[in-house]
Amino acid sequence: MKKFSMFLLLFVLLCVASTVIASPAEAADCNWDEATCEILDGADFGGRTMVVGVWGGTIEEIYRKYIIPEIEAHNGKVEMLLGGTSDRVAKVYAERENPTMDIAYTNMFESAKGIKEGVFEVPSADAVPAYADLYDVAKIDAYGMSFAALGIAYKPEAFEGEPDWPDLWKPEYKGKIAMSTFPGSDSEGFLTIAGYLAGGDDTTPDLAFPKLAELKPIPLFFANLDELFMMMDKGDVVAAAVFDSYTRTYIEQGANVKFSYPKTPGAIVTMDTLCIVNNAPNRDMAIAWAQMSLSPIVQEAFAREIYFGPTNSKLVLDEEAASKVIYGEEQANSLIRMSTYMTDHRDEIVERFNREIAED
Repeated sequence: MKKFSMFLLLFVLLCVASTVIASPAEAADCNWDEATCEILDGADFGGRTMVVGVWGGTIEEIYRKYIIPEIEAHNGKVEMLLGGTSDRVAKVYAERENPTMDIAYTNMFESAKGIKEGVFEVPSADAVPAYADLYDVAKIDAYGMSFAALGIAYKPEAFEGEPDWPDLWKPEYKGKIAMSTFPGSDSEGFLTIAGYLAGGDDTTPDLAFPKLAELKPIPLFFANLDELFMMMDKGDVVAAAVFDSYTRTYIEQGANVKFSYPKTPGAIVTMDTLCIVNNAPNRDMAIAWAQMSLSPIVQEAFAREIYFGPTNSKLVLDEEAASKVIYGEEQANSLIRMSTYMTDHRDEIVERFNREIAED
């Protein structure tokens, strides 16, 4: 009888062990930080598909490399809805009563507006523990994902040293200062700089537009940096307001372009944000995604592969990597932070830009 009981006990233990081993969500070693591992521990997403609205290119590649395999390992699937911020935001608002998107990546202005109007969840460390590790400046109306600074990409042969913002208004550069298409973070930031140089800020379009118009004719409204730097090589353009992260990618690839962080009145900070859609159909998956996105592992990938400044205070970069990005709260706080004025007055600002700047 004792032998039978022992055999029965061993049989039960083997069955339990085989069940544990057969669960892929629990079998794999967790290589994330402790808080992320706790969220992923035992998670089973039941074969559901979450929808993530995000930009393409290297950003998409990083998520496919680091996060999507983890979601799939926990019996989940991911549909990437690629495109621009405005398209994603429009979709979220159109579907606010019955959303299909779980995560939407936006800029800090759209996230603040969306939280205020109830289409995005209010950020919380209770939902996403990594939120507690973000720099304070990255917690303002958002799950702050990354920092970048708007400065001057310039043709080195055209300037003696690094140009400052007022230098772009010198007579010798008239008709050779390009702009990105409007609206957009780059072009709205440059309009803000014009406002500052005229004695105002981003809330004074009556000062900003006449100052910006002094640069006309604008030789190029570029949609991508390939277009801009080709015109620089030809000599038709000497400078443009561009974000450091994107310019750095071209510099590292050997492009004949340099980048300046202007002092007067300063460079402008922007922050990409991650938003959990209110009433997301797969909120548990969205929380796991957000936690991994804000983790040191993914933040470091963005810093090294696409030169986005990290927002997670727990990430420590080596000196070389840190020198190529906006790194640390002190540096982020030293930059000009725009208000939501242009987002709140988008239609009238766009109409005025088209009439006073874009038209010949």
